[in-house]
Amino acid sequence: MKNANYKNIALLTMAAAGLAGVGQVHAQSSLTLYGILDEFAGYQSAKVGGKSTSLYVLGNNGELTSRWGLRGTEDLGDGYKTTFALESGFDPGTGKQQNSYRLFDRQAWVGISAPYGEVRFGRQNTPMFGWSGNMDAFGAATYGSGYNNFANWLARVDNDISYISPKLANTQVELHYSVGGQPGTLAGNAVYQAGVQTTQGPVYFAAAYLNAANATNTNRVQEIMAGGNYDYGHGRVYIAFFRANEVISATTGNALSNPAGKYDPTVGPVSNAAGNYHNTWSFSADYRFSPALSVGAGYAFITDSSSLDNNARQMSAILNYDVSKRTRLYAVVSRLNNSNSAQFKMAGASITTGSLLTPDGGQSETGVQFGIRHLF
Repeated sequence: MKNANYKNIALLTMAAAGLAGVGQVHAQSSLTLYGILDEFAGYQSAKVGGKSTSLYVLGNNGELTSRWGLRGTEDLGDGYKTTFALESGFDPGTGKQQNSYRLFDRQAWVGISAPYGEVRFGRQNTPMFGWSGNMDAFGAATYGSGYNNFANWLARVDNDISYISPKLANTQVELHYSVGGQPGTLAGNAVYQAGVQTTQGPVYFAAAYLNAANATNTNRVQEIMAGGNYDYGHGRVYIAFFRANEVISATTGNALSNPAGKYDPTVGPVSNAAGNYHNTWSFSADYRFSPALSVGAGYAFITDSSSLDNNARQMSAILNYDVSKRTRLYAVVSRLNNSNSAQFKMAGASITTGSLLTPDGGQSETGVQFGIRHLF
């Protein structure tokens, strides 16, 4: 009798598994839990408050921002799918959320994917943020990325409606409109974006434009990004450019209030005057000794067209060693030189309080990092 009971239980279990499989075939739904853990030992040296200051730190988010996320799809049939993503940043050194007042501070959107493209609604990454790492041997992160330290593009925007085209001839277009939520106007506090990226053989190129209005639609911040890379077989050569009409008076603060991504002129030491811009250029390259081991170097500079003339430049080198497909060790050494009253500083994928120094105006900074990054 016991054997018969065991047999019945086994048959029921197999039947349940089969029914679950049938449901999966028809629904074709998927849910993925993913994440990143990134920590580093860092050293920075600069003159702060008139004194030579050194900082030794166990920091977070050197190459990539630590995060966990959920993404999923549901097949609706005939080439249509429901898509979504929820993503939350955190600091592994303390276990704290990066933004204590919102759980999903990085992304939170839902969309519909169709044969002619995808439409998304919610908090989303900007094309500038998503594509910047393809223009820099440092992945637009770590102490060593002058491109990241100087350019300060907007990373993500609230209440964003986007259209992402299908790839045609390895080319893709993105269009974004962030609802401003101001009574009587569609333009006040709105953010408009457009971008295109393409891969043609060994060449990758991308360009993006952002236009953000203040609440009364009386002034606008405009940003332009362009650049790419060329794969020469043993590595890549990168070039990047960024231009914005907000004048940085001292640091990389800007008029776009993060993390909401709306224009708030009270945030950051900035001004906005006709004809004034800051321009960032970055040139870098890497070389692969093997699929696991690569080295890179780069030079970046920023020019301030205002009377402040707050320029800066940076030279850096990086070594990456992939222990496995998911785990990487990295090392960075960098030197940043400020001019006049500029106070640019070395950051990383995401600034964490206490893990960096802000030099005095016109002072230089040296930085060294040894880190580990794990994907799951």
